[in-house]
Amino acid sequence: MKTLLFSCLAVLTLNSCFQSSAEAQSVWYTDFEAAQKVAQSTNRPILIHFHAHWCNPCKQMESQVFPSRQVQQQLQQSVVAVKINSEHNPKLTSRFGVTSLPTDLFIEPSGKEIMQSVGYRGVNDYVQLVMRARTRYTDILALRNATPAMNPNESLSQKDQPVKPASVSGLMLEGYCPVTLWKSRRWEKGSQQFEAQYKGQQYRFVSAEALKRFKESPGRYVPQFLGCDPVVVWETDRAVAGDIGFGAFYDERLYLFTSNENRQRFKSAPDNFIKTQVVLHVDQIESVVR
Repeated sequence: MKTLLFSCLAVLTLNSCFQSSAEAQSVWYTDFEAAQKVAQSTNRPILIHFHAHWCNPCKQMESQVFPSRQVQQQLQQSVVAVKINSEHNPKLTSRFGVTSLPTDLFIEPSGKEIMQSVGYRGVNDYVQLVMRARTRYTDILALRNATPAMNPNESLSQKDQPVKPASVSGLMLEGYCPVTLWKSRRWEKGSQQFEAQYKGQQYRFVSAEALKRFKESPGRYVPQFLGCDPVVVWETDRAVAGDIGFGAFYDERLYLFTSNENRQRFKSAPDNFIKTQVVLHVDQIESVVR
């Protein structure tokens, strides 16, 4: 009798494991084009999970994170999820610039990037990541829809004049040369003679040589997060312009902060704030009164 009872329990447990595994698999698409069509018809963001068979953190997420009912429910509610084996899909991997695994990339149905996360994430962390991506997509849509159509013959009063985004109301880095800063950690003013734009932001340089270097690899020299405070971006999902008085280099990249407190918090655990890369645009940047 005991043997029979044990056998029944073992069968029930095995069936439960198979069911959980099947549910986890059913949440995920394996074809990007199919997932994109569903996202376009349901107006949901797409989550692309890039992985490979040799990637140990990928295997850990597959066995420890994705079978979680909490994760499955959040995926079903918030995104259209698709798993992409980077080895089998090199073109798609290259298209989105994926160089590390695992990478979780959130994009709009049109293919425009929203945010990405690199590396292993536990159950709770992954759920929060998906929720944040969904919220960010909702905010992006609200921002687009909030722009009213205006009669070209109407004139705005001084009170109604739109506020310029902080990033385009003046020179980035207050006109200091980003190449000189990166090379020698020295603040030196650039010249009007040597100017360039990058992602809608204006920079000045001390020489034609500095300008040339910048154009060859602009991402190396510009402030990350379009000059916004990464601590504020991570904690509030707001794009608030940092101050050159509170700057810091980490991994040869420049970050600007709104306060010394945020700079110190970043220095104590930088990877906490840059593990997730949020895609920002200049029209989202807020200025702060200092």
